[in-house]
Amino acid sequence: KMHASGNGMTDSMVINTMGHAALVDGLIANGKIRSGSRVVWVGSEVSRDVYSFSGLLPQYCGKFGEKDIDWAISKNYDGCQQCCGCPIQVQMGDYKNAKIIGHMHFVHLAKENPDTHFMTVSPGAIGGTFAYTAAFPVKQLMACMPCFFRVICVTHACSPAVSTQIGSKRITDVLTGDAMWASGSMPMSPKDCGGCCFWGGRGDMADNRPMVRFLADEVLCEKTAKKVREWNAKWASTPPQQMAMDKAPMAAWQPGSGDEGVADHDVEKTPQGASVSPEPHGST
Repeated sequence: KMHASGNGMTDSMVINTMGHAALVDGLIANGKIRSGSRVVWVGSEVSRDVYSFSGLLPQYCGKFGEKDIDWAISKNYDGCQQCCGCPIQVQMGDYKNAKIIGHMHFVHLAKENPDTHFMTVSPGAIGGTFAYTAAFPVKQLMACMPCFFRVICVTHACSPAVSTQIGSKRITDVLTGDAMWASGSMPMSPKDCGGCCFWGGRGDMADNRPMVRFLADEVLCEKTAKKVREWNAKWASTPPQQMAMDKAPMAAWQPGSGDEGVADHDVEKTPQGASVSPEPHGST
């Protein structure tokens, strides 16, 4: 689906990529990410082909070009590998496009900021939110028979909890200790079938970037980062309409109704009853 703000981008693109890109760009611009810092963006194997999901996940066979950037950001997946808007194919196509754009954007950040260590790392096939948000039949299979995905060599383990632990360790390993990968690397699941193809999302990590033509294309990554910033700038310049509220915050609060033990003049009441310190006394 498209994002509810009306910014012209897909929901998956905003949630998985554009928000992260805006945050990191803002932190860099304000000096919050200093020289020597390590930045890890959580990527996904679906940014390249995953042949075990053929029929559900679009396979681009290593092809993604400049003409595809705006399409990936602003259109729900409508490529030839979907049948009459099949929900799981559109859902996974949107997710794939979001991860492709994110992978290439953060690769370019590594080039722009040589004193900061940028990596894109995938936890692998762990199920994650897809276990309860994926369209049919992925949600049902993950809920009823998660071991099926291990049997066909997709996930780390039969148990989603164990798969999650293994995936989490991938992230913590690259965030802590000595840097094991060069800046701009993409440690993810390796090729399967004796190194012949990308089948699942498990195994010892390998740098996927040199294995996928468009991810290794520095010129294309630069053009992608430029487009990401153009879309984010457009989004920032056109704030969404104010959400309607049943009651104005101050209308729902009366003098003498402050939280117990807190002076009434020291708090503002929100509609949910949370206490928020005014600027002179509180912190952001």
